Amino acid sequence: MEQMIEAFGIDTRLIFVQILNFGLLVLVLTYLLYKPILNILNERQEKILKGINDAKEAEMIRRQVEEDRNRIIGEANKEAGIIVLRAKDHAKEKAERIIDEAGIQVEKMLSEALIHGDELKAKALREAEAEISKLAILMAEKILKERG
Repeated sequence: MEQMIEAFGIDTRLIFVQILNFGLLVLVLTYLLYKPILNILNERQEKILKGINDAKEAEMIRRQVEEDRNRIIGEANKEAGIIVLRAKDHAKEKAERIIDEAGIQVEKMLSEALIHGDELKAKALREAEAEISKLAILMAEKILKERG
């Protein structure tokens, strides 16, 4: 075997040194390049996974907020509808009360006007009776003077 190695011109010491150099190169590259690059890649992968998880969590929170917002808006619309109905009922009751009060005032004014009209009529009748009495007396005096 040694003869074959010498026949091909292979120097075993040189091969041993080359193997040793290659081993050292592998060790140096492993510690200086491979491990730092591997660490960078692992950190990058962790950041990406964290980003994905954060995005999923943010999406869940966004959906929850959207559901809460829709629920709150629904409740607000429902409460607003109730408030509007109450306001309409209150306005209707107030309008009916105002109409009733106006009707009472109109009836009161009408009754006062009728009473005042009756009083004016009675006063006018009294004045007319007094005038008629005076005129009757004056006519009677005039007739008596003419006859007498």
